[in-house]
Amino acid sequence: MNITVMIPRLLQAACEGRARIELGVPPSSSVGDVVQTLMALYPGLRAFVANEKRPLRQHFGVAQQGRMLYLFTSTASAPAIS
Repeated sequence: MNITVMIPRLLQAACEGRARIELGVPPSSSVGDVVQTLMALYPGLRAFVANEKRPLRQHFGVAQQGRMLYLFTSTASAPAIS
């Protein structure tokens, strides 16, 4: 099954500048599976995930509509991608 992921401007640097990503995933895949795949393909997205060393200041959310997945963020500025 093909999924289209729409990437907001603030997250595009973490995704090689892409605004849209097409992924082929198994039909049984959950939204979490798709997000894990995105983070494996684009490790820069991890900068937007909180952990014990980095409290939640920058983050992204996910919304699904059919075969479209939308990432969104409410950050004022994107973190540096290393």
